[in-house]
Amino acid sequence: MSSINVDKNNLTTITHAELVTWVVYLLGGDQRRIDTEDVAVKAHQLAPARFRWRKYPEQINLELVRVYLSDAKKTEHGALLTGSGRTGWSLTQKGLVWLRSASARLKTLGVNETGRHQSRAGSIDSTRTDRERKRITMMPAWIRWSSGERTVVITEAREVFRLDSYSTSSVREAKLTRLRAMFADDDQLSPFLTHLSEEIDRQEDSNGSSE
Repeated sequence: MSSINVDKNNLTTITHAELVTWVVYLLGGDQRRIDTEDVAVKAHQLAPARFRWRKYPEQINLELVRVYLSDAKKTEHGALLTGSGRTGWSLTQKGLVWLRSASARLKTLGVNETGRHQSRAGSIDSTRTDRERKRITMMPAWIRWSSGERTVVITEAREVFRLDSYSTSSVREAKLTRLRAMFADDDQLSPFLTHLSEEIDRQEDSNGSSE
């Protein structure tokens, strides 16, 4: 496993909820669910003092990690994650926004994200991204956006994110987050997807979509 170079002396500037959110992201939680045990191992690697037993400091306190993951779901902690110990954990759209806003602060900690998988040209991830880009740029919603129109047709927006009438709010959150994360660094697609996702959330929440 590739190491992550972190200035552990400065990790006190990150809350427990933020730290486990960051770990979920490093493990690929913007695209898939991450198991609690995987989060625990990586979190202990980054900040062992926070995640070990008092009497047996060589042991990871898994229950403590679960508590902090659950805290990261709560509104008062930013609603950065979604999931559970049974299903695994992934970032929310708010979690993505927090990561972008905290990127400068994380860099001051000496963060080197070599532990996070990066897509390479010709890789499966790269091929998938290229395929998604081609699909999106052929859709009516993108054609409207490219012409300067900012009115959102909700059915077209849902098609971009592959949402059907049976999608629950948790499925919707996962799909919106996944696609936004995939193109977070794309200056063209990122604002487009953000605009659509915010309108989908606004309309779905006002309609009281089911869980």
